Amino acid sequence: MPHCADLSRGNDKHYSGILLLDGKYTHVKGYNDKIPVIYGIDYLTHDIVHFVLSKGENYQTSLSFFQSLRLLGYPLKALVCDDNQNFQLACSRVYPKSVIQICHNHYKENIRRQLFVRSDSTYRPFMYEIEQLFSRRRSIAEFFSIIRKILLKYGNDPKCQGVIIDIEKRKNVLLAYMLDKHIPRTTNLIECFNSHLEGRLKSVKGFESIGHARLWFNAYFIRRRLKPFTDCTGQFKKLNGKCSLETVIQNETKFQTLKQKFR
Repeated sequence: MPHCADLSRGNDKHYSGILLLDGKYTHVKGYNDKIPVIYGIDYLTHDIVHFVLSKGENYQTSLSFFQSLRLLGYPLKALVCDDNQNFQLACSRVYPKSVIQICHNHYKENIRRQLFVRSDSTYRPFMYEIEQLFSRRRSIAEFFSIIRKILLKYGNDPKCQGVIIDIEKRKNVLLAYMLDKHIPRTTNLIECFNSHLEGRLKSVKGFESIGHARLWFNAYFIRRRLKPFTDCTGQFKKLNGKCSLETVIQNETKFQTLKQKFR
């Protein structure tokens, strides 16, 4: 069986270069804590480009992931991920010209936790305005016009002021979507893949060794890449009836040979 990454090599012309990255944790015998499988999905093709299984979402693992991605020839121009500094630093080192977009859903959740809005109603009105700010794609002028209004209204409160200062400080990674109409503001797509993966991992209940885990994840991701989409909506409706490898390989003979091999 080839490695999942081998099937991505040579497809650079058919990838969008917009990569969604996340990790899913699982039990492996010999490790006290769950360990993550980190994988990336090309946004416009929905293809799982590469994965690594390691002890944690640390910088070294992240760096290894992006270095392998570069060796595959993946044309990364935008990374979309949660607020993981290791992902961002490693990406910038290997792909210095790429932009990084932090998932707005993860960012808002961090603010909710910081302000304890679920258990304390004090900052709920402020949080509502922040949620409205990030509720849709906006122009940079519109975005900062709304920020100024929120600042005028809540600027006397140190905690609210701190949130607004952080938004200003991190505007490059919060507003990267404005640079390309195809860059998403959230990691919702890979979260959907995670939900399916979680269901499969529950039935497995863990692995006997890290080698066994790598073999299983490799087969799982290849199978996902060969499974036709059925529930895509909106701009991705055209993907229904096709599998992601069929979209990126675009060589019918090569694809059919591969499909027969994994039938």
